[in-house]
Amino acid sequence: MNPYANRLARYEDTAVQTSSPEKLVVLLYEGVINFLRQAVTATQSRNIEQKRQSVDRALAVIQHLQSTLDRDRGGIVAVDLDRLYVYITSLVMEGSTKLQVGPFEEAIKLLSTLLSGWEGLANKQPERAVPTTLLAQQQQANSQRVQFHG
Repeated sequence: MNPYANRLARYEDTAVQTSSPEKLVVLLYEGVINFLRQAVTATQSRNIEQKRQSVDRALAVIQHLQSTLDRDRGGIVAVDLDRLYVYITSLVMEGSTKLQVGPFEEAIKLLSTLLSGWEGLANKQPERAVPTTLLAQQQQANSQRVQFHG
Protein backbone atom coordinates (compact mmCIF):
# COMPACT_ATOMS: atom_id res chain seq x y z
CA MET A 1 0.00 0.00 0.00
CA ASN A 2 1.45 3.38 -0.91
CA PRO A 3 1.95 5.98 1.87
CA TYR A 4 -0.83 8.25 0.57
CA ALA A 5 -3.38 5.44 0.54
CA ASN A 6 -2.30 4.51 4.08
CA ARG A 7 -2.79 8.11 5.24
CA LEU A 8 -6.17 8.28 3.55
CA ALA A 9 -7.25 5.05 5.25
CA ARG A 10 -6.18 6.43 8.65
CA TYR A 11 -8.01 9.70 7.95
CA GLU A 12 -11.17 7.83 6.97
CA ASP A 13 -10.95 5.64 10.09
CA THR A 14 -10.60 8.73 12.27
CA ALA A 15 -13.50 10.42 10.50
CA VAL A 16 -15.71 7.43 11.23
CA GLN A 17 -14.60 7.16 14.86
CA THR A 18 -15.18 10.83 15.57
CA SER A 19 -18.51 11.15 13.80
CA SER A 20 -21.92 11.39 15.38
CA PRO A 21 -24.42 8.61 14.59
CA GLU A 22 -26.16 11.00 12.20
CA LYS A 23 -22.92 11.71 10.37
CA LEU A 24 -22.26 7.98 10.07
CA VAL A 25 -25.63 7.58 8.35
CA VAL A 26 -24.64 10.43 6.01
CA LEU A 27 -21.40 8.59 5.20
CA LEU A 28 -23.36 5.40 4.45
CA TYR A 29 -25.75 7.26 2.14
CA GLU A 30 -22.81 8.91 0.35
CA GLY A 31 -21.24 5.49 -0.06
CA VAL A 32 -24.30 3.77 -1.48
CA ILE A 33 -24.93 6.66 -3.88
CA ASN A 34 -21.31 6.45 -5.03
CA PHE A 35 -21.60 2.68 -5.58
CA LEU A 36 -24.79 3.16 -7.58
CA ARG A 37 -23.14 5.82 -9.75
CA GLN A 38 -20.34 3.34 -10.40
CA ALA A 39 -22.98 0.76 -11.34
CA VAL A 40 -24.50 3.22 -13.82
CA THR A 41 -21.11 3.85 -15.43
CA ALA A 42 -20.28 0.15 -15.53
CA THR A 43 -23.68 -0.70 -17.01
CA GLN A 44 -23.29 1.96 -19.71
CA SER A 45 -19.86 0.61 -20.64
CA ARG A 46 -21.08 -3.00 -20.38
CA ASN A 47 -18.45 -3.79 -17.74
CA ILE A 48 -20.44 -6.56 -16.09
CA GLU A 49 -17.85 -7.41 -13.43
CA GLN A 50 -17.57 -3.80 -12.25
CA LYS A 51 -21.35 -3.49 -12.30
CA ARG A 52 -21.65 -6.62 -10.17
CA GLN A 53 -19.11 -5.35 -7.62
CA SER A 54 -20.77 -1.95 -7.38
CA VAL A 55 -24.23 -3.45 -7.03
CA ASP A 56 -23.02 -5.89 -4.37
CA ARG A 57 -21.53 -3.03 -2.38
CA ALA A 58 -24.60 -0.85 -2.76
CA LEU A 59 -26.89 -3.66 -1.65
CA ALA A 60 -24.67 -4.37 1.36
CA VAL A 61 -24.97 -0.75 2.50
CA ILE A 62 -28.73 -0.69 1.94
CA GLN A 63 -29.07 -3.94 3.86
CA HIS A 64 -27.00 -2.48 6.70
CA LEU A 65 -29.13 0.66 6.82
CA GLN A 66 -32.26 -1.47 6.85
CA SER A 67 -31.03 -3.91 9.49
CA THR A 68 -29.99 -1.13 11.87
CA LEU A 69 -33.33 0.65 11.89
CA ASP A 70 -34.52 1.18 15.46
CA ARG A 71 -38.11 0.09 15.06
CA ASP A 72 -38.89 0.59 18.78
CA ARG A 73 -37.86 4.24 18.94
CA GLY A 74 -38.33 5.04 15.26
CA GLY A 75 -42.00 4.18 15.09
CA ILE A 76 -43.72 4.92 11.79
CA VAL A 77 -40.59 6.61 10.38
CA ALA A 78 -38.63 3.37 10.78
CA VAL A 79 -41.47 1.40 9.16
CA ASP A 80 -41.57 3.83 6.23
CA LEU A 81 -37.77 3.73 5.84
CA ASP A 82 -37.89 -0.07 5.86
CA ARG A 83 -40.45 -0.03 3.05
CA LEU A 84 -38.39 2.48 1.13
CA TYR A 85 -35.24 0.35 1.51
CA VAL A 86 -37.18 -2.65 0.19
CA TYR A 87 -38.26 -0.59 -2.82
CA ILE A 88 -34.73 0.75 -3.40
CA THR A 89 -33.37 -2.79 -3.22
CA SER A 90 -35.89 -3.87 -5.86
CA LEU A 91 -34.79 -0.98 -8.10
CA VAL A 92 -31.13 -1.94 -7.75
CA MET A 93 -31.93 -5.57 -8.53
CA GLU A 94 -33.98 -4.53 -11.55
CA GLY A 95 -31.21 -2.32 -12.90
CA SER A 96 -28.68 -5.06 -12.35
CA THR A 97 -30.61 -7.92 -13.92
CA LYS A 98 -31.96 -5.93 -16.88
CA LEU A 99 -28.73 -3.96 -17.38
CA GLN A 100 -30.70 -0.71 -17.32
CA VAL A 101 -29.51 2.54 -15.74
CA GLY A 102 -33.00 3.95 -15.15
CA PRO A 103 -33.68 1.96 -11.97
CA PHE A 104 -30.23 2.84 -10.62
CA GLU A 105 -30.89 6.52 -11.31
CA GLU A 106 -34.26 6.36 -9.54
CA ALA A 107 -32.60 4.72 -6.53
CA ILE A 108 -29.92 7.43 -6.54
CA LYS A 109 -32.62 10.12 -6.61
CA LEU A 110 -34.45 8.60 -3.63
CA LEU A 111 -31.25 8.08 -1.66
CA SER A 112 -30.11 11.63 -2.44
CA THR A 113 -33.34 12.98 -0.97
CA LEU A 114 -32.78 10.90 2.17
CA LEU A 115 -29.15 12.03 2.27
CA SER A 116 -30.23 15.66 2.22
CA GLY A 117 -32.44 15.10 5.26
CA TRP A 118 -29.73 13.27 7.18
CA GLU A 119 -27.20 16.00 6.32
CA GLY A 120 -29.57 18.52 7.89
CA LEU A 121 -29.78 16.41 11.02
CA ALA A 122 -26.02 15.81 11.13
CA ASN A 123 -25.29 19.53 10.79
CA LYS A 124 -27.39 20.22 13.87
CA GLN A 125 -25.38 17.73 15.94
CA PRO A 126 -22.06 18.74 17.49
CA GLU A 127 -19.11 16.73 16.22
CA ARG A 128 -17.20 14.69 18.74
CA ALA A 129 -13.60 15.82 18.66
CA VAL A 130 -12.21 12.61 20.13
CA PRO A 131 -13.68 9.11 19.97
CA THR A 132 -15.23 8.03 23.25
CA THR A 133 -13.13 4.89 23.30
CA LEU A 134 -9.99 6.99 23.12
CA LEU A 135 -11.29 9.26 25.86
CA ALA A 136 -12.00 6.25 28.06
CA GLN A 137 -8.51 4.89 27.44
CA GLN A 138 -6.99 8.28 28.28
CA GLN A 139 -9.05 8.57 31.47
CA GLN A 140 -8.02 5.07 32.51
CA ALA A 141 -4.37 5.88 31.84
CA ASN A 142 -4.70 9.10 33.85
CA SER A 143 -6.28 7.30 36.80
CA GLN A 144 -3.48 4.74 36.76
CA ARG A 145 -0.89 7.54 36.79
CA VAL A 146 -2.52 9.09 39.81
CA GLN A 147 -2.30 5.80 41.67
CA PHE A 148 1.42 5.55 40.92
CA HIS A 149 2.07 9.01 42.37
CA GLY A 150 0.14 8.34 45.58
